[in-house]
Amino acid sequence: MTSSVHDHRVAKVLQQLGLQPVASATTGQLVSITSRSNGVAVITINNPPVNSLHPVVQRGIGKCYKEACQDPTIKAVVITGTNAFFMAGADIEYVHNELQNKKGTTYQDVYDFIKEGHDIFKDLESGPKPTVAAVNGTALGGGCELAMACNSRISVPTALFGQPELNLGIIPGLGGTQRFPRLIGLQPAITATLSAKNIKATDALKQGLIDAIVKKEELVATACKVALDIAAGNKPRQMALFMNDKIGSYEDGKIIIEMSRAQAAKKSKNVPHPKVYLDCVEIGLKEGGLKGVDAEIDGIAKLILTPTSKALIHFFFATRATSRVKGIPFNPPSSKPIKTVAVLGGGTMGAGICIVYLSKGHKVILKEINEKQLMLGVERIVNDLSRIMISRKLPMNGVEQIMRNLETTTTYDSFKQVDLVIEAVLENLTLKQQIFQELESVCPPHCILATNTSTIDVSQIGGKTKSQNRILGLHFFSPAHVMPLLEIVRTKDTSPEIIANCLTMSKKVGKTAVVVGNCVGFVANRAFFPYGQSACFLVDAGIDPYQIDRALEKFGMPMGVFRMCDLSGIDIFVHVSKMINHAYGDRCYNSSLNQKFVASKRLGQKSGAGFYKYNKTKYIPDPKGIAPLLEAARKDAKLNIPNMRQISDEQIVQIVMYPIVNESLRIVDEGFANSKSDVDVVSVMGYGYPSYRGGILHWAEHQAKGSWTGIFESLQTYSKQFAEYNPGLGKFFEPCKLLKQLAQSQSC
Repeated sequence: MTSSVHDHRVAKVLQQLGLQPVASATTGQLVSITSRSNGVAVITINNPPVNSLHPVVQRGIGKCYKEACQDPTIKAVVITGTNAFFMAGADIEYVHNELQNKKGTTYQDVYDFIKEGHDIFKDLESGPKPTVAAVNGTALGGGCELAMACNSRISVPTALFGQPELNLGIIPGLGGTQRFPRLIGLQPAITATLSAKNIKATDALKQGLIDAIVKKEELVATACKVALDIAAGNKPRQMALFMNDKIGSYEDGKIIIEMSRAQAAKKSKNVPHPKVYLDCVEIGLKEGGLKGVDAEIDGIAKLILTPTSKALIHFFFATRATSRVKGIPFNPPSSKPIKTVAVLGGGTMGAGICIVYLSKGHKVILKEINEKQLMLGVERIVNDLSRIMISRKLPMNGVEQIMRNLETTTTYDSFKQVDLVIEAVLENLTLKQQIFQELESVCPPHCILATNTSTIDVSQIGGKTKSQNRILGLHFFSPAHVMPLLEIVRTKDTSPEIIANCLTMSKKVGKTAVVVGNCVGFVANRAFFPYGQSACFLVDAGIDPYQIDRALEKFGMPMGVFRMCDLSGIDIFVHVSKMINHAYGDRCYNSSLNQKFVASKRLGQKSGAGFYKYNKTKYIPDPKGIAPLLEAARKDAKLNIPNMRQISDEQIVQIVMYPIVNESLRIVDEGFANSKSDVDVVSVMGYGYPSYRGGILHWAEHQAKGSWTGIFESLQTYSKQFAEYNPGLGKFFEPCKLLKQLAQSQSC
């Protein structure tokens, strides 16, 4: 006999998610009692692809449990999932569409939705018949909370547990703030939740989150036996919400919570959810689990509707949408897997790119022009790998194991079996063109020929070859083995299959790839060229560069623009600015500030001084040291704008950020970015724009003062105001066509 939960909403939900129901006991069932034998009812969750906790699933679990409780032949209940997922968390698409962005949704609507889930989970924990979670795979977020609500947890060795909700601007909302610390202890639970890190099954067993690990084929049978033992009184029935033996006293816990608050405030600026999480934990510690649950329901109901959560969930979907590109096939059958990668150039970028592929098990060939440069490249790779091992507390023999996959050469003799070549030599067009002609003659016909250039037209680089269809840009960001973004630069001739192959490859090496058009600066560097130029304008107008950096860091940037300039090298900044000015000079602001720093040999961190002084990795403001350079640049600029020195931090952010918004919209309008959300991903992963603001364009549309209309009017005002002092500033701040259209549509 089989019982299921399936109503008229299921088909609609699946259609919205782009999914088809997978048959279990009866086609279309998302939750069902798949067996009743020996006094145990097995409830199976089958909501592909990841068994997410949609309200239909949530209610289905509750209904199946009640039905099992009403069956006198059933003594206990086991809950499990299908495929590799127990449950990978809440249905984020439902939260995004039905709670956050549905017009008219109120706090009470969200509160009622969350409380319904809590009531179901409370029944599983303390209802008439005991429950055991047979965790067959990933159990994250709501899935981890479902397992914790059961009276025991049995897992397969490959299972993963965790509470990643804070990544989405919310908190665990189905008892996770209360049950987690009671099962594994206060400090471990707080650390795991604030870091949002997954916990392997072996660690979960040691911590007490699960009770046993068994083979996959033994999982359900073992869980059924444990369930019957609990029902018979042979094993204790754990009710995590009421356990106190691991959580400790309020006096001791208060110290841990206060330390965690201080760390969270330092690490997570401008966001409310870490504080709300810790408040819920403290209430539960002081007043008991039930009071803690009340605080949790209230907390998450408020957080779901905040701009922070909306922005983070927008960014969650934006990162997953970058691989869906119109006209690009998904995993084309004709593509050859990328196994062997050749990198030309062992400098900082080349060495970092080698590490990207070596660390994922690829065979890598590093080519340099001579033995001396080759050895320097190998040294860079070894040093960086060693630092990685030390920071991750991994054994140093791991460096030797990884390096076994590296081959070094000064010739093309090994290139006959290469699947991908990435050129990372000097930014010299003639040199790159010569290299690509050579690569065409020595690499197999299927080999992808890529350049890591950040400034040169990719079509020009491959312009002297006959292989235009397999040439593209793979623009890694420095340091390549750390930064998560990869711009895949397509030309008008690049084959869609080649792009698809690179998208697949990017996932395998842990990069978020964004397919972009072939313009100077591509998307990231083009969108953010106004970042440095507007900051230099403010300095020329009399603003302290340290005030500018403080304002930007307060806004949420990982570092101010002048610190970033120091880190990359002011000479590099000047070189890139020349390329940008050549392409977009009619709307660039040209300050002499950075050239004066280069002439004074203050190149940034690498020379020991730039806008800041450096003592190893420490940076110190140096107002006296830079004063003559600022004065000289201001004399060149001749900007005597009244009241500029009284500018607020908010105005600094607007003057720096709004031109980035403007240029980003130009990029979208010209078709060099596939969507506004792609620009958001690039801004966060390439330039460190705060993800809790959703990316530069999401912030502009939803959080910036006045949205599109406000930004349009502000830029229009700046354009007219500042053009009186420098005609070029009129063009620099002039709103683009798309911004004007968006502002007009918003005003209607």
